This record gives sequence, structure tokens and C-alpha cells, in this order.
Amino acid sequence: MNAPDVLDRPAVTAAIARLVEKATLESIDSDVIAAAKRSFVDAIGVAIAGSRQPGPAILGDYVAQLSAAPRSSLIGRAFRSSPSLAAWVNGTAADVLGWADFSVVQMNHPSAAVAPAVLALAESERLDGRDVLLAYMLGVEVSNKLAQGVKPGFHVRGWHALGVCNTFGAAAACSRLLRFDTDRISNALGIAGAEASGIKASMVTMTKSYVSGAAARNGIESALLTRQGFTGPKNVLEGRDGFLQTFGGNVDGEQVLAHFGDPYEFASPGLTLKLFPSCTHTHTAIAAALNLKARHGVTPAQVQSITCSVTPVVYDFLAWPSPKNAKEARFSMQFCVAAAFLNPTVDLTHFTDSAIGDPRMLDFMGRVSMVISPEFEALGYNPRNAPSGCIMTVRLKDGTELVERVEKGPWEPPNVPTRDSLQQKFLGAAAPVIGAANAEEAFQLSETIETVGDVGRLMSLLRA
Repeated sequence: MNAPDVLDRPAVTAAIARLVEKATLESIDSDVIAAAKRSFVDAIGVAIAGSRQPGPAILGDYVAQLSAAPRSSLIGRAFRSSPSLAAWVNGTAADVLGWADFSVVQMNHPSAAVAPAVLALAESERLDGRDVLLAYMLGVEVSNKLAQGVKPGFHVRGWHALGVCNTFGAAAACSRLLRFDTDRISNALGIAGAEASGIKASMVTMTKSYVSGAAARNGIESALLTRQGFTGPKNVLEGRDGFLQTFGGNVDGEQVLAHFGDPYEFASPGLTLKLFPSCTHTHTAIAAALNLKARHGVTPAQVQSITCSVTPVVYDFLAWPSPKNAKEARFSMQFCVAAAFLNPTVDLTHFTDSAIGDPRMLDFMGRVSMVISPEFEALGYNPRNAPSGCIMTVRLKDGTELVERVEKGPWEPPNVPTRDSLQQKFLGAAAPVIGAANAEEAFQLSETIETVGDVGRLMSLLRA
């Protein structure tokens, strides 16, 4: 069926391309840059930890067999490959643990795809850290503003912004690295439209993080093919049968452009860095459990039952009440709440296949239920004031009832991690893979990326 209003849409593709071409670091507030660097540093640390997971390891072995020109580093591995293949593996590694940043408002994980793309291409092209930082910020801006323009129908229909929106974001970022003009950026976005993909059916399989890597890979290839003269539709976002019509259900695009670059996503609504290595929608419940333990001294033996009343998006995404493996556990409200009550905190060591079968874990998970809160539901699928909101009611065996309401996760804006907290997370994630000394230097280079003359030094540290 034709879209009757397609000719009335604003020229979204060209408007985005113009901002990507014209933006400068000097024009961006220092606090916005600081927020971007936190996410950038965090994405690198998470990717290092994720590089040892089975999915990225399989992809890395596959890429090694392709014998591509060794120009870009595979994080956590001892070899290099082509920029797009390296980004494919690194983007998968950045998402596989579910520990990279997340926009709870736009429902997207931008950094897991955009950061690996810009790093791989910049290493290949021998570019400096200022180029990398600005390109990364612009890629995240494109990814999240596109996600903003099509939510929530896009998600309800089963699409996953991690693969779809981030393909365009990575293409925009890589186009900026190569200093394309508006016309060529539009062309690269057009090529990206032929690759943008990702559905939520992949959520608890290796393909969930695969789409993050694929977005990074395809973003690089869209830019490099444009440089070679390959053509794509330059109105891919607003044109007939383009992004807004197919993925967006025929939205008009005004929501995409309403605040494009003003404010940047890192300023408002901001991105949530993840203290816990699980789906962001579990973090409010984990925090509620830890709060109740600290405030009332609740022990697992005292608990009769727990009810988590949540927003519709939380209920939709956490669809694994009886997880069978570590991947499903990261998307299980029951597992994460049980882990919070049975342990001092929730960290990487708790998300193992063996932990699923622990009799204490199985027993406690059986006491946890999740329902949609009528209060939150009245505010919409993904209410802005409390996107992952949770009202936890704990009933003790003596009849006492305790209620803890948490509307935002521990590192959800405006709450941000301190430098020490971020460093602790980075070193804990990276040191077991690349060694303590390399991890420390990589952290320092990442947090001062705008002063780095050639990102090749940083990338060499990230190889095992």
C-alpha cells in the first residue's frame, strides 16, 4: 500500500547529514563531552570482558579463517583483520554481556555498535582521538534520534533498535571519520538502509549481540563503499518505502528532527551506564532488593513472596521467569531479584549456566512474580519519568509487608557513576583479559581520547 503523505515528510536524511558534516567538538558543551566519554570508556571495558564469551569467540575464529588484510584489532585477540570484520566481532563482544550503556527513554544500546565501528575504522585510517570522539558522539545521536522517532510501535512490532537504528548511527559516524560532505553522508545512510536489521526474537541467543556487531560492520562498509563510488538512496529515511514508512509504521519524521543535536542525547535524556551485568529493566528491581536488605536486614529465609509491579516495557522484555542458561538469566526478573537477595550485590560471577541450577536459586526464584502496575501502565508503554520503574512488595513469613519503589536505576541519569566507580568497572572487566598494566593504560587513554594522536596505540593494548 502506498504511503499517501510520503512527499510531505521533511528531508530527514539530508538534515541529519548536514549536522554530521558541520558539527565540531568546539560547538559542544564540555559537560556533554564528559558524558560521552564516560559511555565511550565504558563500552571499551565491556567489550574487553565480552570478548571471551562463546559468541564473539566463535566469530573471531571465523574471521581468522578469512585472512583479511590485518588493519584493525580484534579486542581480546592476538591478531588484526579488516576494519569491518574487526568491528563485527568487537561490536558483538560489546553487547554480549548486556553490560554496555542503554537509553531507557529511546530503548536503544547505541555505544555497543557505534564505538567499535569508529575505533576499527579510525585504527585502519590512522586517525586521532578527536576525530574518534566526535564521530562517536554523532553516531550515537543519529542512532537514538531515529529510535526516538519510531518508538514504541517499532519495538512492539518486534524490531530491535540495537541492529536497525545503530546501523544508521554507525554509518553516520564512519562517514564523519572519512570527512564526507552532506551528499556522501546521505549516500552512506542509503547504503546502510539496505543492511539495517534486527528482531527481538533473537533476545536470548547469540544473535542478539550479533546484530550489534553487524550494525558496526555494516556502518563501516556503508562508508567505505560510498568512498568507492557505490550508490544508495539519498532519501532513505523519509522516502517512499524508506525507514520511516517501513520501520516506523509511516510516522512523519518530525520526532526525529525535533531536537536533533539540540540537545544531544548525552545531555538529555542521557544514557544509563550499567552497574549490573543484566538487562537494564532489571536494575530497578535489583536496587529495590538491595535497598530492602540494607534498610531492614531482610534475609532470604524470611521471605515468603515478592511481587514486582512494573512498566509495560519491563514486563515485555523480561520474559524468562524460569531461565535455562546465563543469557536468559540476564532477561529474567525472577533470577535477578533472587541473585540480589542471595548475594551482597549482583555481578558477572552470578550469570553462569551452573548458577541456574543452584537449589537455593531455584527455590527463591519460585517466590518472585512480576505484574504490570496499573499506575505505570496509565503513563504508557515506556513512561519517561520511570521507564524501568518497579514497585517491589516483599511479604515476610511473619506477615510483615515491605514496599520499595525505585523509578530509576542506580546509574540512570541524572545519577552518573563517579570516575572511581567507572574505573573499577573497567579494570575489573579488562584486567582478566589483557592484564592489569594494559587495562590501566587503556583506561587512561580512553578517558583522554581527545588528546590521543593515533588510536592505534589504544587498540594495540586491547589485543590479548
